[in-house]
Amino acid sequence: METILVGEKETNEYVEQAKKTFDEKSEVTIKGIGRDTVKAVDTAELLKAEGFKVKNIKIDTEEKDDKRTSLIEITLEK
Repeated sequence: METILVGEKETNEYVEQAKKTFDEKSEVTIKGIGRDTVKAVDTAELLKAEGFKVKNIKIDTEEKDDKRTSLIEITLEK
């Protein structure tokens, strides 16, 4: 399984990266931290629209330097 960390790129770039990863892997996890959780969900929704299926969604909080940050991990499969 491959994890794609969503950040500053455009959503479509993450969609294309995931589709390329699906050529070699059967599962891909899209991970968004903080403000990037929205972009992670958008990426997963676009992949769903192309026929990929959501296998698992994990919502959590990361703690770093006494600061808490939300994160989401969405695992999709072919």
